[in-house]
Amino acid sequence: CIIFHLPLSRRQCGPIRVDRDSNRFADTCTTMAAYLEPGSRVWLEIDGQWEPAVTESNRGGEITFRSEYGKTASRKAEACTRNVVTPMHETSVVGVDDMATLSDLHEAAILFNIRNRYIDDRIYTFIGSILAAVNPYKPVDGLYGTAVMEEYNRRHLGEKPPHIYAIANEIYYCLWRMQENQCVLISGESGAGKTESTKFILGYLSELSQQSVGGAEPMKGSGRVEQAILQSSPILEALGNAKTVYNNNSSRFGKFIQLQFNEKGFIEGGRILDYLLEKNRVVRQNPAERNYHIFYALLCGADEEMKKKFQLYDPGKYHYLNQSGCVGDASIDDAADFERVKAGMVTMEFSEENMVDVFQVLAGILHLGNIRFVTAGGAQIEGRKILQLVANLLSLDVYQLEDALTKKMMVMRGEEITTPLDVNQASDSRDSMAMALYATTFRWVLKKINSRIHGQESFLFIGVLDIFGFENFQVNRFEQFNINFANEKLQEYFNKHIFSLEQHEYNKEGIQWVEIDWVDNTECLDLIEKKLGILDLLDEESRFPKGTDQTFLAKLHSAHANNSYYVKPKVSGTTFGIKHYAGEVMYDTGGLLEKNRDTFRDDILNALKDSRSDFIYDLFEHMEPSTSDQQRGGRSRLRKKATVSSQFKDSLHSLMSTLSQANPYFVRCIKPNGSKVSNRFEPDLVMSQLRYSGMMETVRIRRAGFPVRRLFEDFIFRYRVLARGIAGSSRDVAGSVAKQFEPSEVHWQLGKTKIFLREHLETVLEKEREKQLEAVARIIQAWMIGFLTRKRFLRTKRGIVLIQKIYRGHFYRKEYLKIRRAVLVFQKFARGWSARKLYHRLLEEKRLEEERLREEERQRKEEKQRELERLEEERKTQEVEEMRARLAEEERQKTAAQELKKRRSEEESKRAVAKAREIERVRKRQEEAEREARKRAEESTRMAEEAALAAAEEAERLAAEQSAMLEAEAEQAAISQIAELDSALRAAEEDSDDEETVSLAPPGPGSELAERRMSELPPGIEEKTIEGYLTMKAGSKWKRRWCVLKFGTFMYFRGKQDFVRAGWMEKKGGGTGTLSRRNWKKRFFVLRDDRKLSYYEKDEEAAKPLGVINIAEAKDILDHGTKKANSFGIEVVGRVYHIIAESDEDCRAWVSVLKKMQQSSDVEVKLMKSESMNSRNAVGTLDISNIESCTPLESVSKPTAFTIITADRVFQFIADTMGDMNAWVTALQPTGLGDTVTGPSAVIENGWLIKESFSKKLRTKRYFVLNDQGLDYYKSTDTSVPPVGQILINSLCTVYLSEDATGKDASHSSFIVNSRRRFYKLTAKSHADAQRWVHSILDVIDCRPPIITPTEKLIDDIKDAKPKEIEAIYRINPILCYTSSQLKSSLLPLPYGNVQSQKAKTRGYGTLQEEALRIFNSLQDQESSGDPIPVIQGILQTCFDLPQLRNEVYCQLIKQTNTTQLDSIAVLRNWQVLACMCSSFLPARKFLRYLRFHLKRYQDSFPHTEMVKFSNFCTEAVKRTRQRDYPPSREEIIACLGRRELTAVVHCFGGGTCKISINSSTTAGEVVHKLSLGIGVMDSKNRFALFEQCGDLSKAIEDRAVIADVLAKFERYEAHGINEGGRRWRLFFKLFCFLDINVSADSLESGFMFEQAYNDVIQGRFPTAATQTLVRLAALRIQHDVGDYKSGAWIPNLETVYPVKKKVQKEEELDKGYTLKGTLRGLGKGTLRKLKNS
Repeated sequence: CIIFHLPLSRRQCGPIRVDRDSNRFADTCTTMAAYLEPGSRVWLEIDGQWEPAVTESNRGGEITFRSEYGKTASRKAEACTRNVVTPMHETSVVGVDDMATLSDLHEAAILFNIRNRYIDDRIYTFIGSILAAVNPYKPVDGLYGTAVMEEYNRRHLGEKPPHIYAIANEIYYCLWRMQENQCVLISGESGAGKTESTKFILGYLSELSQQSVGGAEPMKGSGRVEQAILQSSPILEALGNAKTVYNNNSSRFGKFIQLQFNEKGFIEGGRILDYLLEKNRVVRQNPAERNYHIFYALLCGADEEMKKKFQLYDPGKYHYLNQSGCVGDASIDDAADFERVKAGMVTMEFSEENMVDVFQVLAGILHLGNIRFVTAGGAQIEGRKILQLVANLLSLDVYQLEDALTKKMMVMRGEEITTPLDVNQASDSRDSMAMALYATTFRWVLKKINSRIHGQESFLFIGVLDIFGFENFQVNRFEQFNINFANEKLQEYFNKHIFSLEQHEYNKEGIQWVEIDWVDNTECLDLIEKKLGILDLLDEESRFPKGTDQTFLAKLHSAHANNSYYVKPKVSGTTFGIKHYAGEVMYDTGGLLEKNRDTFRDDILNALKDSRSDFIYDLFEHMEPSTSDQQRGGRSRLRKKATVSSQFKDSLHSLMSTLSQANPYFVRCIKPNGSKVSNRFEPDLVMSQLRYSGMMETVRIRRAGFPVRRLFEDFIFRYRVLARGIAGSSRDVAGSVAKQFEPSEVHWQLGKTKIFLREHLETVLEKEREKQLEAVARIIQAWMIGFLTRKRFLRTKRGIVLIQKIYRGHFYRKEYLKIRRAVLVFQKFARGWSARKLYHRLLEEKRLEEERLREEERQRKEEKQRELERLEEERKTQEVEEMRARLAEEERQKTAAQELKKRRSEEESKRAVAKAREIERVRKRQEEAEREARKRAEESTRMAEEAALAAAEEAERLAAEQSAMLEAEAEQAAISQIAELDSALRAAEEDSDDEETVSLAPPGPGSELAERRMSELPPGIEEKTIEGYLTMKAGSKWKRRWCVLKFGTFMYFRGKQDFVRAGWMEKKGGGTGTLSRRNWKKRFFVLRDDRKLSYYEKDEEAAKPLGVINIAEAKDILDHGTKKANSFGIEVVGRVYHIIAESDEDCRAWVSVLKKMQQSSDVEVKLMKSESMNSRNAVGTLDISNIESCTPLESVSKPTAFTIITADRVFQFIADTMGDMNAWVTALQPTGLGDTVTGPSAVIENGWLIKESFSKKLRTKRYFVLNDQGLDYYKSTDTSVPPVGQILINSLCTVYLSEDATGKDASHSSFIVNSRRRFYKLTAKSHADAQRWVHSILDVIDCRPPIITPTEKLIDDIKDAKPKEIEAIYRINPILCYTSSQLKSSLLPLPYGNVQSQKAKTRGYGTLQEEALRIFNSLQDQESSGDPIPVIQGILQTCFDLPQLRNEVYCQLIKQTNTTQLDSIAVLRNWQVLACMCSSFLPARKFLRYLRFHLKRYQDSFPHTEMVKFSNFCTEAVKRTRQRDYPPSREEIIACLGRRELTAVVHCFGGGTCKISINSSTTAGEVVHKLSLGIGVMDSKNRFALFEQCGDLSKAIEDRAVIADVLAKFERYEAHGINEGGRRWRLFFKLFCFLDINVSADSLESGFMFEQAYNDVIQGRFPTAATQTLVRLAALRIQHDVGDYKSGAWIPNLETVYPVKKKVQKEEELDKGYTLKGTLRGLGKGTLRKLKNS
């Protein structure tokens, strides 16, 4: 029987029993006596509520009952009707696991069942698939653990007792059964145990995940994803949980945990989403509550070093912790929590630096709360010590922080106006800063955790929602309103899935069903979130400047007073109420608007963004101010700031959208009592939770409904194993299967398209399916086992046969070898005997032959000797005979000669005279003949030369004519092609914008173009990469070239660049002869990515290699292969290859590449190969920014030809196919810095303007059209024709009004537009038109995507790269490293055009690009400079005048110091400039990070070097650098070059001086503090200050002023001669304000006061006293300084003791006879001068 509680009237009728068999109603009162016996269990109505009771006695017609909740009641027997008492069913007495099976179906039975199970420590109860969990507030033995998890694994819902593990198990396996995402919603009041339930679900899913793959490889780091999520809980609990009046560990934020599963069931990743962190708790708490746990954990768990560093004290000393009066809790161990937080951070891969940053910010928040404000002309900070501490912890400038807290900056009409805040406003600013710091730190920690657990694209996900429960405090504020709104949305989601959708599905499918009433909260949600609802009115009032909490409340009462869910208090006050599903809640509107507006001002945001801490900057990097920083064109753009409620509403809708995509499960957490103690059950509290959660309706619908529903096809597919042998339609088959297991058709019904089942029947079907599948699986297993066993047997048999074969082979081979060795022995002896026998025979034959030859030789020698002797005798005889005949003949001749000589001597003397005369005549004739011959020879030579010259000129003329003819033909062809391809060029008017040209010559030797290619790439060029063979026309010939488009440059090579490096070199050896091996042969070497170096005789693709050297097997690469220059060697096994490169640079490059090739990995080799494809190896290059057009040639004979036209040349190419041609033409289209116009754009502005041409000094009127790409101009208003020209606009363009614009009344007004290549001067009709054009162009510039240069892109890559990847980035990108070549363009994108500031114009600066290159040239020229200080001063001055260049200069210095040349003077000078820059100003945040990284990398790479000392100095300098007003002085630069502090001399009265050490950021306030501390006047009420003094001139220096700036100003004054009487400027320390004159006469402070007063009297700053008084005062002063008067004493300077100038001036006035009597007040010097003249 089932007992239904009929809703005829509220609890006025008792339960009615339904007979299940006959379905007839029977009145249970017929057996009244049976259950009124003592000891019977009944349901008794007490005070209008049904309660479980026991009949104690039945005497005298009066029955006494005892309630299970401790109440006693008596009833008359005749009054015990069905409406008063009913019997209790056995299911209610014993209790059930699933409350859908209760026979007594009413609220009391549900409550009693939960209570009985709670007492027995059975805290979980099912309602179908919904789990109710009661918080026991104590550990329950044996309820959790791995063993319990194993019991619930692979168990169907209902097989085991209710448990959180059962729900988790069902969710996990439904993921695969239903093939859709799953989610579980854990709801309940604060303190009901939602967070713990979440942990148990995650723990169970983690266990299943590990079992799914048998312990797969963990993710990177320590632990798997699910373990990481669990270990992140201590971090999130510490940062997001706090003690409340209801819960010691209450979640003050909502979180949705997504676990991402792969196809194997393993958790691959996860994500945690947060909702509405209660920021207000950071700054104030309700009584008996605490702040977030992390603050107390930090104070209790930090070690002494951290406490000393952060100056941490007891929690009671912090304003943000001691407001509620509760700083501790006995149930919370804060120190242990801190250790768990640190351990969790280590697990989540927080670095030590990250942890310190987080704790430092938390400490800063605590100290920030201790800042107090006092009223003194506005809010002032009381005590600067705490302010300085907060500034140090948050790395803020103390003065900027003070201004942000006490002043408010507004922008009105383009001007900044600063107004002081009152004390309350300053306190709100402080609190908003603390809340923003905490909220952003929380988000950063959550983002860090998500990055740790983030996985790949997942198969499906399981979501676990743990969100704050319904709250109703004594005072409910903005936070409770948002929390309860979120719970209303979740209740709507619950109602939708449990009631609305389920009943709609039954009606749609035609299921027999009785409608169940349930509480719908849609109207309550409409009151909150619909149009003109509470949220709309709240946002509307928050945006009104004069909106207040009272006006908001008045609007609520006016708009919703008649709404049944809105509660208007009877007594007017500051509250309103809402009737939520959980009950009525009254909300206080005090401070509601301020919390919704979020009082975090832009001043505070800007101060935090200026923090020197990268961590704090990261927290606020993407937070934009409400007023744009760009006040361009006289306009400020206001950003509509989203309110807190609208942000929460959007995030809540996002959450509901995510939940709607998943199949939901629900866990209802119940709080048994309000005291958070164990073993106490409060029925009224539990009943209220059951009512507003709709538990009664849930039980009824789960009991009567069919929660399991499947399409017929899906049902048959899943249970096809049970449908074997059943034929028919899918509906019939599904019904037949269900009828097999439940013939009564009570637990299932057939709809139109689906079958509906109850969970019990589904469990039966699942068990039977598993049984059938198990049987089938056994058969398959048997066959598989047999197959595998036979396979294993055959494999074993083959192995045995193989072993036998191998053994037999081994055995017989062993026998064979033994026989073979024996045969060899026999053969050896036989061959030896034969050889010896043959040897002896041959030896004897040789001996006989040698004897015969020796005998024949002896005989020949003897015969030859005899013949020689005979010939010698004959020769001697002949010689004697000849000698005798010669002697006789000589005697005869001698006699005849003497006679002849005598006769001739006489004749000779005669002839001599005649001969001399003849010789003289001949000589004269010869000289004359020679002169004549010389003349003839010279004439013939001259004629020959003239003939040769004429022939050469004729040949040259013919060649020139032929060349001119060819050039004319080529030019004519180019002109015709240009006319066909571009009609704009044919117009040939002066509006062309492309005046740049391109050089096609290949780079010469020594060029570093390849190393600077990315640096030279124009900013913003979109990177296109395409390569392939093209046939190129070179002169009159067509040559096939390998063409590559890369990094915005078109390059063509002789052949395909499939190598790392190639080039001509000389190689020693290579021939077969001795001389050829010693000769040097010129060979073409090619190094490919397979690490093989080949050399060829010719530079041709088809050439065969003469040899190959395997670099991978080389022993070493020798830097100097021989004694010859530019040589190197390659040492391989057994040989050294000697090679000579063409130049020293080429040699170093080859050695470097070969060594890298030898040591690099395959990936790095591929990178080297891609890097080698640069312009160094190219035949020619072409920058695509200089391409005017690229179009197909459209020639019939050459269909795949296309033409490239530049400013000075036409190129023709032929592709292999039409597809290749189209690809090349598309890629080579002119881009104009990435601003290619693609299609028509919306017209923003149009009109007639006058365009001036500066080259031809022409003024032409054009019709201009401004779109989102640029400015197009036409000859007429007809824009359908192509434009005459275009001014492309990108983010670097600038526009401003011209100087000749005389004002708004001017008839014409001009403005300048600066583009990349040139600037344009345009003139409008009026000043207003010009301003409109300027503003519109500025809007287009702002909308253009930012241009990123290669250097900037690499800096971003380095920020996100890992340490190993960073070195690879530096290695393959030389633009980040030192270079000795000049830059072609800036490293960073700089705005176009000249700088328009007055200072820049005065100093004659050019464009930013020009100045950037000029500075880089100055850096390179430093090495040759004797004194680097002028160069440094010039660079610093330029950076002060042009702040846009600071980032660029820093990047240049980092580039020029990024080198391993530690002994280079140029690098040292660059480090010196960098040290001065770091002491003067800082770059933007991104480049500051890059600078810090560079300094740290240098310190780690080159420790103990001179350069590292500069690196350390720069590191310390950037930590303290402040905003400067002047560039450093020469003295400061010298101090920076020496890496030391600067010495400043401070003067005081009496001639005293003090030398004090300062750095580049020391302020005047710090110096005053140090001096005051030194002289012991720190506690004085009088205020001291520093002054700028020169003679009588004196001016106080503000505390925030940088002393180095003051010294730099003094240096400038001295250089320009600005002083008084030739005196020098100096720093002077004296009293600034006299607040207390009652000081001790013996104190140093008294001396200061006297000296200052005395000096003021002498200087005439006080009213002039009588002359006698001044004389007496002077005499006493002289006596004090010099002593008593002595005769002849002399006072060197009387002005030091007596006002001489004032006395002389007074006497002059008396001499003029002018007297002015009376008192003149408020008159200036000019008025007095006029009175004098009158």
